Amino acid sequence: MCIRDSLNIFRSKKTMIQPAPLAPHLEMEKRRVTLLFILLGFISMVSQLVLLREFVKTYHGNELIIGIFIAIWMILTSLGAWAGSTYRKRIRETLIFRGIVILSVIPMVIYVLLIIITRLVLLPGYEPGMFTSVCHMVLLTIPFTLVSGFLFSYLSRTIRKQKVDAGFYMLDSLGSLVGGGVFGLLLVFFLDNIQVLAFLFLLTAIMVVVLFGYPQRKAEKGFLLLAGILVCGLMMVPRVRFGMEGLRYNGEALVESKDTPFGNLSFTRQEGQVTGYLDRFPVLQSYDLARSEETVHYPALQHPDPDSFLLIGGGFSGTASEVAKYDPDVFDYCEVNPWIYRLGKKYLAPPGSDVLRFIEMDGRSWLMRTGKDQYDVIIADVGDPLTLGWNRYYTLEFYQLVRSRLTPGGVFGMHLSTGGSYVNVEGGQVLASAYHTLSQVFPQVTVVPGYATYFLASRDTLSLDFPALLERNPVPTTYVHPDYLDAGRLTFDRDQLVERFGSGEGSVNRDLWPRLFYMNISGWISRTGGKLGAAGILSVLLFILLLFLYPRLKTGMYVAGFTGAGIQIILIMVMQSLYGFAYMVAPLMITIFMGGLVAGTITWKHIWHQPSTPAYTALLWIMAVLAAAGVILLKTEQLFTHRFTGQVVIGLLNFLPGVVVGSVYGLSLALSEREGSSGIGKLYSADLAGAALGTFIPPVFILPLLGVSNTLILLCGMNVITGLYILTRWQKR
Repeated sequence: MCIRDSLNIFRSKKTMIQPAPLAPHLEMEKRRVTLLFILLGFISMVSQLVLLREFVKTYHGNELIIGIFIAIWMILTSLGAWAGSTYRKRIRETLIFRGIVILSVIPMVIYVLLIIITRLVLLPGYEPGMFTSVCHMVLLTIPFTLVSGFLFSYLSRTIRKQKVDAGFYMLDSLGSLVGGGVFGLLLVFFLDNIQVLAFLFLLTAIMVVVLFGYPQRKAEKGFLLLAGILVCGLMMVPRVRFGMEGLRYNGEALVESKDTPFGNLSFTRQEGQVTGYLDRFPVLQSYDLARSEETVHYPALQHPDPDSFLLIGGGFSGTASEVAKYDPDVFDYCEVNPWIYRLGKKYLAPPGSDVLRFIEMDGRSWLMRTGKDQYDVIIADVGDPLTLGWNRYYTLEFYQLVRSRLTPGGVFGMHLSTGGSYVNVEGGQVLASAYHTLSQVFPQVTVVPGYATYFLASRDTLSLDFPALLERNPVPTTYVHPDYLDAGRLTFDRDQLVERFGSGEGSVNRDLWPRLFYMNISGWISRTGGKLGAAGILSVLLFILLLFLYPRLKTGMYVAGFTGAGIQIILIMVMQSLYGFAYMVAPLMITIFMGGLVAGTITWKHIWHQPSTPAYTALLWIMAVLAAAGVILLKTEQLFTHRFTGQVVIGLLNFLPGVVVGSVYGLSLALSEREGSSGIGKLYSADLAGAALGTFIPPVFILPLLGVSNTLILLCGMNVITGLYILTRWQKR
């Protein structure tokens, strides 16, 4: 007897003593039902996207934090949906609308609690580990997610409807689609996070009062509307919002804070020192002479007469002023987040060069767009590859792009903060990967050890004899100076470090195989006492356990949800690697996927006409084909050299799995007539459970080992096998 049969016996015995299911009893007009489910989806999606940004900001987030957050959100919502599908007591309509209003208030409470945690729990300099972050996420999001999942499932089975179909699921997905679109295309550009949440509360209050007539008493209606107007108006007052954000920075005076499309950008002042934070990562600070000189002069002195510079990031930290000492004819300056330049010039000394041209796009995008501009020196002064947004400046593809834009004797310079006389094992692996990746592109690569580790790359010979280089090009310097630099010592330290790098086989960092990013993630987890491998094993065991627990139809829904979410999060990471930061990318990609869900729930009937197990199996195989198509398209590099074309291709690859997931839901519901309206919530729960694990397992544990292409191939095989299993079981019956 197999494990699944044993579980089915246990399940059948349990169902014999269960009371009769709750019959549909809520009477609502069709228009009100439509608006109710759209409102639920809208509140859930806007809250999820805003709180995702807040958790990223609070916990120095990277894509691991994003994956964990989305997975936790879906798992808890799945539990709420399961509870709603089995709850057997009647709930009055007035209590349901009260729950919806409370649902719109909870995100603002979470926002305030995150500020309190930042101020009182996460002390200055403290780096929260994965376990701490997960605990906080679970505790803070439980109230919203359980209520949200419960309301959808409970309403789906208790509202009177002539026919049980995927209509409620479609309406909820439509609300999520509208919420994601309004937020990603409109609200994110004009309102800060707390202002969006206040607006959401006001909109919910207006909807329940005007469209649903809740509360019944006029005085209570007026109070609810007044509360919404007051909260929203209060959050629109700059001083109030600014005062709340200022509580995050203990010991530092907040002088500016802005939720930009690329991340939260804040500037603080402490004893005359101004620091700029992007999602609470320090990205620039007041003039740091030693660091600025090393960043600029190490690569620039290698060129006999540097006349054209491209500086990627760091201009307000003093590097632009050092570049100006060479009196270049061409000086282009790019920032990953253009808002750094717009706000930074208010608080930091502007770069001292009349020829400086600020380009309002990130440096990689600029190099992809420009075809004629060539530079003698290109300097990447960006953050360590702790996120995929930063990792894209340390990949083989980026270095190839840099080489194509360098003049014949041009020099490229970059650095990693890992440095010093002792480098631990994880740090050594990071440096080795960066070194070997550069060596794949440039014939000459050298390292300059110090407080940071500087990498220089060129087609021509490189030298560490900086005293001699300064004699050739006498630039006024203070720290990059013969009094501080000894060529023999630098050469010895360099040779000692390079000896540790080894052969470098399998450590090359690529856009679609971001090894350097995962090395940094492993180092972060190791420093904070966590074990990524243990989390991976537990996640895989949970996936297998649920795979055996679910019956045949829910197994297909579970695997489809897993695959759809896995493809979605992988494509978010691909989009992130190629074109920009997940702060902007994630909301749009999630919205596109929700659009696919809506399309799938609407169109499946027109394609398959009659529900059948072979059609159900065919949908899983279509998902497998989409995963395989992703492998082929992602290997066609020319598609992604043009930004618009590449984004359209990735968006389409994200949309179509959503269509399949929506179709699987509708077909599953049609095939499980026995369960009636209670099946709506149970299928919804299976979908969310699969999506939660799909958001977490493939990108965090499989992709680092196999890369993007092999991960998609694995998802393809999983759907083929699941389809065969379901078809075989159906034929036996």
